[in-house]
Amino acid sequence: MEIQKAVNQAIQLVNNYLSYNRTEQRGIFVMFLVLFGLIIVNGVIPSGTFQKPPDFSEFAKEVIAFEEAWHRANDSDSIARTRKYFRYGNRFPGSSNDSVKPGLMATRPIVIVELNSADTFDLQQLRGIGPAFARRIVNYRERLRGFNDKRQLLEVFGMDSARFHSIEANLNVNADSVHPIDLNLVTFKELLRHPYFPFPITKNIMIYRQKNKNFKSLDELKNIEGVNDSLFRRMVLYLRLGP
Repeated sequence: MEIQKAVNQAIQLVNNYLSYNRTEQRGIFVMFLVLFGLIIVNGVIPSGTFQKPPDFSEFAKEVIAFEEAWHRANDSDSIARTRKYFRYGNRFPGSSNDSVKPGLMATRPIVIVELNSADTFDLQQLRGIGPAFARRIVNYRERLRGFNDKRQLLEVFGMDSARFHSIEANLNVNADSVHPIDLNLVTFKELLRHPYFPFPITKNIMIYRQKNKNFKSLDELKNIEGVNDSLFRRMVLYLRLGP
C-alpha cells in the first residue's frame, strides 16, 4: 500500500515536470544541481575557516632574554647587599655571631641630620621617625621659623623623651637658619601662628605696641601680662626690632 502510494507520487512528480515547457524544465534542473552542489560542499568542507596558528617563537625569545637579564640583575643586587652587610657589620637573618670574621666588620657610620635644612626624607633616616612624624616636624619648624636648639623637638606633638634621646646623637642645629620676627611690624595673625605666642599674650602685645607707639626694647615684653622669665627667654630668640 505504501509502495503503491510512493510510486504514484513519483509518477505525479514526473508528470508535473513534463507538464512544464523546456525553459521551465531547464530552470528546475539547474536549481536541483545547485542544491545538490551545496549539499556536497557542506559535507566535504567542515564548518569554520582554517587559520594559521600564530607564531610565538620571537616573543618566546624575548621572554627568555628578559628572564636571563632579570636573573643577572638579581644576582648583582644580591652581591651588593652581601657587601653592604659585611661593610656595616650586620648579620643575615638566622646567622650566628661567628659567621663573619672580625676583620670584615666595620662600624656603621652615624647619620647626622641638620634640623633646619632637612626635608622629610632626611628626617626619616632617624630611628622611629616615619613619613607622618617627619611632616609634623617640618610643619612645626615652619611655624617656629627655625629650630634654635635640638631639644625643641620635644615640643613637637607626639615626641616623648625616650624617642628624643634615641635620636639626639643624630641631630644637629644651625641656629643661623632662624628667621626672627620684627616685633614692630608683625601682624596679629602672623605672630599668633608662632608656637610661643598664644592668643592672650599676642593680644596684649598688640595693645601695648599701639599704646606705646612701638617697642623700644625687647625687654619691654616683660611688662606684658602673662610673659614670665621662662617664656621671655624663648620669645626673644625669635624677635628683633627694626631692620
